Order: sequence, then structure tokens, then C-alpha cells
Amino acid sequence: MKKGIIALTVLAVLLAVIVAFGVSNSEAARYGHKSGAPLKLMSPLALDVTEQAALKTAMSTYGPAVKTAMQNFRAADKQLNTDLEATTPDGSLLATDAAAVTSAKAQLKAARTQLNSLLLAALTPAHLQQLQAQLTAEFQKRLDAKTGRLLSEYMRHLEKQ
Repeated sequence: MKKGIIALTVLAVLLAVIVAFGVSNSEAARYGHKSGAPLKLMSPLALDVTEQAALKTAMSTYGPAVKTAMQNFRAADKQLNTDLEATTPDGSLLATDAAAVTSAKAQLKAARTQLNSLLLAALTPAHLQQLQAQLTAEFQKRLDAKTGRLLSEYMRHLEKQ
């Protein structure tokens, strides 16, 4: 059961950054996508017009909020790290920075929760299962490639000895 919840959570987070099939790469770039990879994941799902519209609405409504919350979190975290690296850290400043990080993290979690709930509501369980299978296959493919590279590097290392 726990594994299923973790899988659904991972899917929800991934769906938070995936724009519905039919969205152009320039639209996807607004949400921080640099390639069309997330769009490729959605294309085989054969989403109907209603599901596509629901995903687009969710992303246009909550996508910018998630992006802003993530930027605020990163800025607060960067400020905390900067203040920590000071030669003589100020305790009250660090406490303020830590509170800002905590607040930004809570805002990010709330924004992601809102977006995830809409995205999960827009997709059928069959689509979620299909997406999970695609993501698992993609992960396995990348893992196999990385393992192959590591093994060949190790073999070269052994040959040099």
C-alpha cells in the first residue's frame, strides 16, 4: 500500500510539470520545460478533449503559482546558505532566514497540492497506470544505460592496471 502511495505521489509531482498533450513547446517552456520530453509522455495516453482541457486549465491556473512558490523557496534557501557561509553568522538573521525557508516551503507544498489534486482528477486511473508504466520503463532504460556506462568505465580501469 505504501509503495502505491509513493508511486502516486511521484506521479502527482511529475504530472505537476507535465502539460497536456497538444500544448506547444513554447507553452511548455513557460512552466520551466526545456524539452518536449514531458509532452512525449502524455501523447500515448490518448486523452480526450475534456481531459486535455482539464489539464491545461489546471496548469494555467496553478502552474504559475507553483513556479513562483518554487522560485521563492530557492531564493529563501539561497539567502539562508549565504548567511550561513558568513564569517560570523548572526543567529537572529539565521532564524529569520530559516523561518522564510519554512514559510516558502509551506507555500510550495500548498501550491503543489492544489495543482496535483486537479491533475489527478483530470486523469482516469487507467491513464495514471499507463503513465506509471511509461515512467517505470523510461527509468529502467536510463538505469540500464548508466549501468552499462559504469561497467565499461570499470572495465577500462581494470585494463589499465
